[in-house]
Amino acid sequence: METAIIVISLLSVLLVGALAFAVRTILKMKKERLRDLEHDEMTGLLNRDGFMLAGRSALMGGRRDMSLIIFDVDRLGLINTLFGAERGDDVIRIFARAVDTVKSDGDITGRVNTDDFALLTGMDARTAVERFESALRGMIDDRELSEQVNYFAGICRYDGHDDIYTLYNKANLCLLMRRDNLRVSEFTPDMESRMVENELLRSEMLDALRLGQFELYYQPKVSFKTGDILGVEALIRWHHPVKGFIPPCDFIPLAEQFGIITQIDEWGLITACLQCKQWQVQGLPPVKVSVNMSQAQFARTDVYASVVKALEMTGLEPKYLEIEVTETMAMTDVDRTVEVLGKIHSLGVSISMDDFGTGYSSLASLKTIPFDVLKIDRSLVCDLSENDTSRRITGAIVAMGKALRMDVLAEGVETREQSRLLGEIGCDLAQGYLFSKPMPASEIETMLILPLNAKLV
Repeated sequence: METAIIVISLLSVLLVGALAFAVRTILKMKKERLRDLEHDEMTGLLNRDGFMLAGRSALMGGRRDMSLIIFDVDRLGLINTLFGAERGDDVIRIFARAVDTVKSDGDITGRVNTDDFALLTGMDARTAVERFESALRGMIDDRELSEQVNYFAGICRYDGHDDIYTLYNKANLCLLMRRDNLRVSEFTPDMESRMVENELLRSEMLDALRLGQFELYYQPKVSFKTGDILGVEALIRWHHPVKGFIPPCDFIPLAEQFGIITQIDEWGLITACLQCKQWQVQGLPPVKVSVNMSQAQFARTDVYASVVKALEMTGLEPKYLEIEVTETMAMTDVDRTVEVLGKIHSLGVSISMDDFGTGYSSLASLKTIPFDVLKIDRSLVCDLSENDTSRRITGAIVAMGKALRMDVLAEGVETREQSRLLGEIGCDLAQGYLFSKPMPASEIETMLILPLNAKLV
């Protein structure tokens, strides 16, 4: 009997121990599983949920010297397109290491979105960004990739009252509200009201597309030899039903920021082609219409397909369409630029390099990319009569354009003296307020019927 009691007691002890071990194992597995759920698989950093939990604990612990920084990987989609998804993943891992390198004791890092990394830090925020920049550049050993890697940083300093979610939203707001491509933007109280205004403007832009509130104005391009209008540049305008005329400089950056610019570009291309065709049907002297291509349209859409669609929809012959790209845009990825613009050029469409003289193009690139026109930037034209350097640079551009069998157009011509000097230098075309400001289609029609007969030189 006593033996049985002893055996039962031993079995009870073993059972309790086994149960305790099982419970500890289950709890450990749950803890590890929870840890896995709170971490990003690719980078090993905390994911959004994990970062928020850790950040909440840090703020509830009483720290007051904290700042939240969100680093946004710029143009990740373009990097994936240019270098492949594997290299895009490498960039994400490099960003993760760079953010983690900056971290000091008590700081928290995480990957809080596909292309966003967060750092909750006790050091000075600007110093943290500088250290991140240094670490990031030191980790990229591919020169071509390094040229494409960029980021924006949004900062919000902890005021002792905000919770981690509010702090995050404010830092993220800095990224949404960034202006003039500032690399680093810090939260200010007026941002929230501005954000509300911009959200309203975004909605109104979509309505403007739907309701036909956008309009194209046209500015003539005038021949130095004859004074005739040989082409027009299509420029978008917005007549808001309540606010009246809204300048492009106020809504175009927001359209780019909110991803609406590609829809506007598509509309503008088709509308310009249709208008040019209508002028021909009306029996007006044929002119070439030029349409600006945005960086977003070039990088994110099939612009060749868009051009083909616009020509087919409107019946416009390709020789009457010109696509304008900026110098900086064209040089961002020369190989892709050559491929895309080459296909468009093969249709018979002209290609123009806009704002020439402000970017970093090379002679080799100009020989490779099928440009038909170089547009001298207005910054060179404006002080042409007072600045010898501007005149020499302009003369060199004209000579280079001629050597490459391109037409050269001067933008921003406002005075007779500028026109005279440009004519002497050898420019082919001029565009600017000396001849006409951008005007609605109906007013340009009058100018086409009654030529300028301007003496340009």
